[in-house]
Amino acid sequence: MRPIVSALAMILPVMAAAPLPAQEAGPPRPVENGWLFSHVAPGAHTVYLAGDFNGWARNAAGRVSDPAFAMTRGDDGVWRMTVDIEAEEIRYKFVVADESGACTWHADPFVPEHDGDGNSVVDLAAVSEDASVVETACARLRLFRDSGQMQFQVLGDGGAVVQSIRILPLSVGGEAQRGFVGTAGGRFRSGAVELAIEPAGDRSIAVRATWTEHAEYLIRVRDNSDYYGGGERFDALNQKGRILVMASIDRPEVKGTVSYKPVPWIMSTRGYGLWLDDFAPSTFDLNASDREHVRVEGAGREVRLVLVAGPRFADLLGEYTALTGRPRVPPAWAFAPWRSRDVHRSRADVIEDVERSRELDLPGTVLVIDSPWETGYNNFLLNERQFPDPDAMFARIAALGYRPVLWLTPFINSRNAVDMEGIEPGASSNFAEASAGGHLVGDGQGGVMISEWWKGEGGLVDFTDPAAVDWWHGQLALTERWGVAGFKCDDGEGNFIGEAEFHDGSPAATMRNRYAALYLEAAQGYIDERLGGDGVLLARPGYAGTQRFPFAWAGDNAADFSYENGLPTAILAAQTASLSGFAHVGSDIAGYIGDQSPELFVRWTQFGAMCPLMMTHMQTNRAPWDFGEEALEIYREFARLHTRLYPMFAEAAREAEETGMPIVRPMVLAFQDDAVARRHIFQFMVGDSLLAAPLYQPGTHRGVYLPAGEWIDFWSGERHEGPREFEVHAPLHRMPLFVRAGAVLPLLPEDVDTLVETSGGLDSSVTPLDDRRVIEVWPGEGSLDSSEGLRASVSPTGELTTFRLESATDRPLRVDVAHAEVAIAGESPRVESCEWDAGTRRTRITLSPATGAMELRWRRVEH
Repeated sequence: MRPIVSALAMILPVMAAAPLPAQEAGPPRPVENGWLFSHVAPGAHTVYLAGDFNGWARNAAGRVSDPAFAMTRGDDGVWRMTVDIEAEEIRYKFVVADESGACTWHADPFVPEHDGDGNSVVDLAAVSEDASVVETACARLRLFRDSGQMQFQVLGDGGAVVQSIRILPLSVGGEAQRGFVGTAGGRFRSGAVELAIEPAGDRSIAVRATWTEHAEYLIRVRDNSDYYGGGERFDALNQKGRILVMASIDRPEVKGTVSYKPVPWIMSTRGYGLWLDDFAPSTFDLNASDREHVRVEGAGREVRLVLVAGPRFADLLGEYTALTGRPRVPPAWAFAPWRSRDVHRSRADVIEDVERSRELDLPGTVLVIDSPWETGYNNFLLNERQFPDPDAMFARIAALGYRPVLWLTPFINSRNAVDMEGIEPGASSNFAEASAGGHLVGDGQGGVMISEWWKGEGGLVDFTDPAAVDWWHGQLALTERWGVAGFKCDDGEGNFIGEAEFHDGSPAATMRNRYAALYLEAAQGYIDERLGGDGVLLARPGYAGTQRFPFAWAGDNAADFSYENGLPTAILAAQTASLSGFAHVGSDIAGYIGDQSPELFVRWTQFGAMCPLMMTHMQTNRAPWDFGEEALEIYREFARLHTRLYPMFAEAAREAEETGMPIVRPMVLAFQDDAVARRHIFQFMVGDSLLAAPLYQPGTHRGVYLPAGEWIDFWSGERHEGPREFEVHAPLHRMPLFVRAGAVLPLLPEDVDTLVETSGGLDSSVTPLDDRRVIEVWPGEGSLDSSEGLRASVSPTGELTTFRLESATDRPLRVDVAHAEVAIAGESPRVESCEWDAGTRRTRITLSPATGAMELRWRRVEH
């Protein structure tokens, strides 16, 4: 409702006495004497029409009593009024009064567009104007050719309009484009600007505008909602009121709205998504300078805007990732904990990481060897003065169940920073070859564009040139002899690209985002072609589409609890990236920059265990065993939990590959209709069943919100009925973690050390991934349908619970009944043992291996 209006700015004649044409209730429509409004309220005493065209009916503190604004009730219970209106756009509500004169204000249910005050908004000029229409199964776009405006509609069942969004005329070079004329092939032209409108997918419609000269453009979408997405952002989940620069930037210090992985994609709580399909830098002004409009600005000779219909965020992400690429499922071994240092200064450091981890019973599979490790930066020749006898070193890594991942950047150095014994001063050994072969980005003067970076100076590999990509793949192949299984792709952000000349002629401005995408695509291409896909990336830069190449890590964060650059920002970054299509996210445990405290290490470990990527990496080179016995024990427990969750992570990864749904699911995504859940930005779902609420500030208490339904404390088994907000006590060794009632979780046994599968050469002390599985049953009715060929259902009835299982293979299986001591009821030939474990509060039922279906029943044991 608008505030009281004391003067009538635009009171126009009210034609209350005019004959009312027969009409069912609906949105305003033009009639002979003006515009006909209708509202269904058969039991109302009086209904008034109040809008910006009649001074909001001279309301006084929300009460309307002037009969001049009263509508006329028909025998069908529909109230009608015809008004002569000259304005092109109106805002209004219906005011329903009872016999006492008390008034309630209502938006028009037939008009899906509203302003920030909830008023119905109608563009009368557009309604009365002929439009060209493009429609898909779930979306419709109307181009009003004379005014240049567009209307995007989200369609529901039977083609009903669920939501309507208006796009104002495109502005090019400061001029609004109007008066479009249809041309051949379904295109439209206004002066030098041509529009092409076509379906992009079942839920999306693309609008491409082209013009002849380089010019700035402005797209304005009428909206005043909440907005999510925009890439990996560190200081907010809801981007409303912010201006997001869509340019990839490396910033280790306080990041603000800066992003390593900007994505020109937002989802509005009005139920639509907007993707700017353009590599050139742009800005998204999300009601920061204009309360009523989203403003998208950029420059060039063309722009392609893709509008996506929801209204569910899951559907929006599904369509966006279908258009830009779904994340692939990484190899199993990549889901185990990762061990990394800022620098391995010697062979002894490398061996310590893998041997000490095994001695201390710490699960893990990936060892990252960061910079420096070469004789020259990005020449891919191992520095044997730093790592003598490399064949034996890498053999030991493999024997202990680890896969090595090597750091790289896209530079080939012309001058190396000599920060390790064995590094060649001057240029890297492959710089001359790269330069002579034309494999590096040019400077426009016939030479190489040389950029300064934090390991010296060098030229960037020109990934627009297929020959340069092939040459670079040949360089990476120098690492194959050591079983290298992935690459940490550092740098590559747009701020490293100056005025440059690329092989394919792309202007440097567009390459400031595109370069990161080409860099990661080339690295993934090597893994696919040379390693048969059995490898992963660990990427810092990114853009729309790079979610196809797992994993993404959150760059350089501070080792503290600050909201500027510490643990809270990493928690937000995982969620904003997830809402932008990235399914495989993680961060440096326990913050890269600064001095980590044991408490910070533990709390970051607990958060990291709930992410697909769990990796320790600190500039201080500390390891889990450097924070004291208590912290080490806690790390061991959560690293073990993360490893045991592998089958659940794998199922969620397959869902991401099939539907685009991320593994880390912010509350606004998992519970979109719950307004309270949206506010809780430091908790999230892991897949469908786990709700994680990591501590992000020092202390042992935090608030938690549980949405509707029953939830069970993972540690204590205490049951909670949602919706509920409450304070949770979380001593250092515990992170608030809740399980949805009825969950049936696929897990690994507790003794698995590495997610490398059983193979020759593995040390006998290391337990690898095999076909054993644990099915953990939580109270309530639920089911499991696993891509590994396991199907299970749980049905409690009175005192008995019936468990049905079907296995496609004769793998060893154990059923764990969480937080309940149970006894088997009746005969169950496949049950080898049924034992209560008081330490874990699980009843463990071991089954003999067999294929096919089985059924067993149990009842709770009461003491």
